[in-house]
Amino acid sequence: MGRKESIFAKAWRACKKVTLLCDYAFNTLKLRCFGIKAGRGSRVCGHIYLERKDGAQVTIGRAFKCISGRGVNRIGRNLRSGIFASEGAQITIGDNVGVSCSSIWARKQITIGNNVNIGADCLIMDHDAHSLYYLHRRDRSLDSAHTASAPVVIEDDVLLGARCTVLKGVRIARGSVVGAGSIVTCDIPAGEIWAGNPARFIRKVTETPQPKTSNEL
Repeated sequence: MGRKESIFAKAWRACKKVTLLCDYAFNTLKLRCFGIKAGRGSRVCGHIYLERKDGAQVTIGRAFKCISGRGVNRIGRNLRSGIFASEGAQITIGDNVGVSCSSIWARKQITIGNNVNIGADCLIMDHDAHSLYYLHRRDRSLDSAHTASAPVVIEDDVLLGARCTVLKGVRIARGSVVGAGSIVTCDIPAGEIWAGNPARFIRKVTETPQPKTSNEL
């Protein structure tokens, strides 16, 4: 017979449940305070960073699930998620999207489709953050004015592994998979697995993995 759960373990589990329920309520209010529309059934666990500057729009579909620290995701540990929309930017997140301890930062436009899974500690950004010319970087206003930006599109049913970086101007087509730790610098066609730095084609996505032959075992 297994060892019985102690009263302290039961109390700890109960406290965690209460904390999660408080997170859900608090973050629902927080999203509304920032003028961010989130669909029915959306839940955010932990304290999420939010920024929506003048003229920016952030729209989140139904059943959005976001983990932001609290050790809920074993890979993300206590890293917090963030959604940052600069002036005039547009962020659109579809239905049934899962985000774990990751950051989405738009200066222009980021579009994420339905049923997308974004692994722990990913970074999605549609700009370079700084100008590539050193004299521009000496002045904050010049640096910002000369920062290159291009829309990012992540289509339906895409999976991003942990610690992926998706850079400006990229389109990841429907049903593709990006391996953990990859840096995506170019478009990825539908139904393909890419990985590496920079990410490169690995193989096509198959419905079920092919069993290994006796010679491969």
